[in-house]
Amino acid sequence: MRSVLLATAVLSSVALAQTSEDRIRQLEEQIRLLQQEVQRLKEEQKKAEETKKETEALKEEIRKLRLDIAMPQLEIKSYSGLGPAASKVHFNPRGVSIGGYGELTFRRNDVDARGGAKNIANMQRLIIYLGYAFSEKLKFNSELELEHASTSAEHGTGGGYFKAELAYLDYQFRPEFGVRGGLLLMPVGIINEIHEPPTFPSAERPFFERRIAMSTWEEMGVGAYGTVGPVDYRFYVINGLMLRGGGSYNVLEPLKTARQRGARAVADRLGFTGRVDVNLPFNLTVGGSFVLADVQSKGGADSGLGLRRGSKVGSVSMILPHLWYQHAGWDIRFVGAYVKVDDALRMSRDLFGSNIQNPNTGANRNNILPREQKGYYVQVAYDVFRLFQKFENQELYLFGIYEDFDTHSKVPQGYLKPNGNKLKVYNFGISYKPHPLVAIKADYAKLDYSKPKKDENEYRLTLGFMF
Repeated sequence: MRSVLLATAVLSSVALAQTSEDRIRQLEEQIRLLQQEVQRLKEEQKKAEETKKETEALKEEIRKLRLDIAMPQLEIKSYSGLGPAASKVHFNPRGVSIGGYGELTFRRNDVDARGGAKNIANMQRLIIYLGYAFSEKLKFNSELELEHASTSAEHGTGGGYFKAELAYLDYQFRPEFGVRGGLLLMPVGIINEIHEPPTFPSAERPFFERRIAMSTWEEMGVGAYGTVGPVDYRFYVINGLMLRGGGSYNVLEPLKTARQRGARAVADRLGFTGRVDVNLPFNLTVGGSFVLADVQSKGGADSGLGLRRGSKVGSVSMILPHLWYQHAGWDIRFVGAYVKVDDALRMSRDLFGSNIQNPNTGANRNNILPREQKGYYVQVAYDVFRLFQKFENQELYLFGIYEDFDTHSKVPQGYLKPNGNKLKVYNFGISYKPHPLVAIKADYAKLDYSKPKKDENEYRLTLGFMF
């Protein structure tokens, strides 16, 4: 009996021991499986967090893409001769583009800043570029301009206006050939097409560009443009010019009276304009532009010759060579001009009527159009912040501009040249750009006129921007 009980006890102990070992192994296995499950859950959670971050990043990229399509960022580069802000729509693949620029100026002229006053503070310009890309090839572009804060004569001292300065459709078949038509900027000089204030250092546009190249100058037209190798070209057919009476004549910029600028432009006669630029190494551009246009009479009571509106009274031929070097902090420019006016005497008689200059007495001395204009200007500017690494993304240009031109280098035979027909300008100043799209400019300009016109000294400050 004892043997049986002893055997039974031994067998029970062995069985119990085996059961405990199995249980331990089972628990160890369960722990291992739980650890694997926990690790799997951690990995899934990590992946979920990464997926969430990727999803959020993707959402942000989509948001930015939508914004870029609706409101693309401004690329500081030119499309077919246009300024950076005006070029915005051409780098947008589709949808609406909005850009613009502004100029807020203070000017002191020791002789006459305006109407006898020596100091004026002016909201010179506020511009909106509005464009639409129908496709990557077909674009619409426009520039809407408000000058001098208001169009109302009751607002301040008046003198402002609101107008379209650009409005055209553009289709680029390929980089070598595109067509555009509408209200177009004349491709003359440098400032007429690229005129946003941060793109040039002086507080105001050079006098030569305004008085000889007639910046800003636009007309209705149609033509072709493109880039072939290093050569850029633009050629347009435009409406003819037309003399305007009603006090629009200014002897300091005599041919501006003939611009029509898309305002129900009379086109009984036509004109042609064009430009060729050769782009050389080190960002050097050399080229030239031209305008060949008939001049029409305004007709009716405004015609001193009693002509019908649209009748040809003369013609204007302009040739403007230019050079532009922008490299390693330098901005060097040269623009020259030779302007020939055919039948200036007939044009003068049509414009001034009985108030034309009297060749015998010299009365109304300023009332004569030129037979010839000529001149040039040279600009040298350097960004001194390039010498200091701590001024990253900022620029400080020191510049000098020399201008020498004659608005009446020749007049009809027997007539006197107006006072102050020759002008030399000595312009020095600084242009600080805290951001590539913003410029704070201050300068001094000495205007040295031919005698007996009194010389002038101007001190100018401009806050300019584009976007």
